[in-house]
Amino acid sequence: MGLFARIKNQVSKYWLRRMGIKLSFGVNAIPKNGRMVLEEGTSIHSRIMKFHELRVGARTYIRSGSELLNVREIGRFCSISNNVVIGQSRGEQGHPMSWVSTYPFQVDLAVPDVPNPDAGGVRIGHDVWIGRDAMIMEGVSIGTGAVIAGRSVVTRDVPEYAVVAGIPARLIRYRHSPELASRLLESRWWDIHEADLKKMPMNDPASFLESIKKQRPAKYRTCILTKSSWHRVE
Repeated sequence: MGLFARIKNQVSKYWLRRMGIKLSFGVNAIPKNGRMVLEEGTSIHSRIMKFHELRVGARTYIRSGSELLNVREIGRFCSISNNVVIGQSRGEQGHPMSWVSTYPFQVDLAVPDVPNPDAGGVRIGHDVWIGRDAMIMEGVSIGTGAVIAGRSVVTRDVPEYAVVAGIPARLIRYRHSPELASRLLESRWWDIHEADLKKMPMNDPASFLESIKKQRPAKYRTCILTKSSWHRVE
């Protein structure tokens, strides 16, 4: 990394911290043609990023060692542990099985790349907890309130408030009854500011749903980042 790139990276990290955002590796980690839209309070420690555009909601954190590949959206208040891979390719990208060899000769030789079908970027709702070493395949949607157990491989969509585990991941149970889950989704509690949420009875969903009626939606600061620029959304 050249001197100018290092200075730019440090300046961007300082500016982001003033916005209440932590991007450990700075804008240099963003793909060349990539774009990030981040709300305040996000904390991202991922070095490997290969998405085209990614939106991450307020207070979501992503621990070190994770890979953000074919992913489009991660909601608010998500907890993503270490070494999680989001958007793993399902195809033969880089290792064409119909060729003479699966070795990636096309990377070094003047051979046209084998197109990889776009299965769509991963979409993750709000309040999702993903355990250590989990892998989410491209094209999957994770519903709000879902829990992905550590070391699981998620190959299909996960419903709201579902708990899944295994290889491939299968439904274990739901966090709440259908009625309570529906009320929580309808409340859109993740739109309330964190400071107000901390004053509410989070350990008692029924009481929480009563008290949330008195709260107003938050206005989280948002910024747009590329490898070469960063600015706040007004």
